[in-house]
Amino acid sequence: MNRFSTKVARLAADTVSGAMALARRAGIRHKASAELTRQSRLANTACESEIRRQQGRQRFLIAGSRAAAGIALLAGLLDLHTATAVARAVEAPRSKTIALAFAPASQTLFKASGDAVYRSGDGGHHWSPIGLPPASAPRRITSIAVADGEHGAIYVAGPGIGVLRSVDGGRNWSARNDGLPGTDIAALSTHADRPETVYAYVSGKGIFRSEDGGQHWKLMDAGPRGGITRFVHSNMPGSMQSGWLFVAGPQGVRRAMDCFCGWRDAGELRRAVRAVAYDPRQPNHVYAATDTGLFLSVDGGEKWSLVHTPVATIEALVVTPAGALYAAGADGSLFHRSAAANRWERIDA
Repeated sequence: MNRFSTKVARLAADTVSGAMALARRAGIRHKASAELTRQSRLANTACESEIRRQQGRQRFLIAGSRAAAGIALLAGLLDLHTATAVARAVEAPRSKTIALAFAPASQTLFKASGDAVYRSGDGGHHWSPIGLPPASAPRRITSIAVADGEHGAIYVAGPGIGVLRSVDGGRNWSARNDGLPGTDIAALSTHADRPETVYAYVSGKGIFRSEDGGQHWKLMDAGPRGGITRFVHSNMPGSMQSGWLFVAGPQGVRRAMDCFCGWRDAGELRRAVRAVAYDPRQPNHVYAATDTGLFLSVDGGEKWSLVHTPVATIEALVVTPAGALYAAGADGSLFHRSAAANRWERIDA
């Protein structure tokens, strides 16, 4: 081979080598470009994912903030409600029970407190209010009584009320004041055996009796000296008529036959008496609540003995036909003592 051919061959080889080098460099650049493109896409995807994550986190934080604000507001309202309830409990203590009554036919216990009446069908553990007719002037309940019989009427009385009567458990009421000199009723009692006979004491006027469920009233007696706080009719034997009236008043317990043949001191319980009740099973058993405790007489008021009670001052008493004694404390508490057990149970706790 001559020199020219050799140069041509070398030039061709160099050209091929250069072309191959260029091709290799171009392939590398292509791969690099492809890799760059891929990395860019990955970066964009990661960026978009981060943006979406940050946006989600922001939405979560906003929702969390709103939820926290709602919870805080609710907690504040609950705290306010609790504080209000506590304040009300402090400002409005348990209402004092003024009077108690029991309906044997329905086994229902009634209590009067201020200007409201309540019923309980489970011995005083749970209570429901009884609606009274609207009043145009302030009123105060002093007495509640239930007539004898299967469908015993309920009577509610007091100043500004007069006498109210219901024969359907307190759903409807009718005023029974015709023949009374006013509505200032200090005490009321039903007859122990006669469902339609009712007694009402009008302050400063005397004791009135109705024998037709309060439709008509007749003045029977001026009442004992010192006035009447509470009274109860008892069918204790020995009366010249149908029973006895036991009166609680500032000077103790006084009694009279229901013929109103004169008042006598019932023993020597010479102190103010807040409430009086008798045991229907044993009518000669009479209870009297005083500022110094609860007393019991087993001989119709001749002699009295102190009875242990869980509270010092009792405002209201009632004895059921089964012999269960209910006593309402001056602090609004309510206690029960069964005939079988000489033990008191607080039932309003």
